[in-house]
Amino acid sequence: MFKYTRRIHVYETDLMGIVHHSNYLRICEEARVAWCIKNGFMDTSHGAVFSLTVLETRVKHLKPARYGDEVTVSLQVKTKGARLIFQYLIHAHDLTLSKAETIHCSLDTDMKVKRLDQNLVKILEKEKWTETWL
Repeated sequence: MFKYTRRIHVYETDLMGIVHHSNYLRICEEARVAWCIKNGFMDTSHGAVFSLTVLETRVKHLKPARYGDEVTVSLQVKTKGARLIFQYLIHAHDLTLSKAETIHCSLDTDMKVKRLDQNLVKILEKEKWTETWL
């Protein structure tokens, strides 16, 4: 299972030092991009970063993250047809703070859904989906 760790910054919080709800999807995106780069699916060139289109997002907030917290995102990924499903557990201090899911697809230049890249499919064959978190 892929893990991504980072610290919560002050600009992500409200006046009480609690992370604003919109930032959880940004944290998930950071973890997803880190997973893609680690697996050689995405490089840092402009075109590669936008190769996956977001179809759906879901976040369930359980406990708040706060300024200065070190959060770890556990990420799992699988395919379903032409869709790529990522699930995330965001935790800190041995507590699960939130659970999230994003669903993606690849689009061609006419904005039509296309099959997933075969290199990605090969990478995903090695991934383990332990359980559904959300």
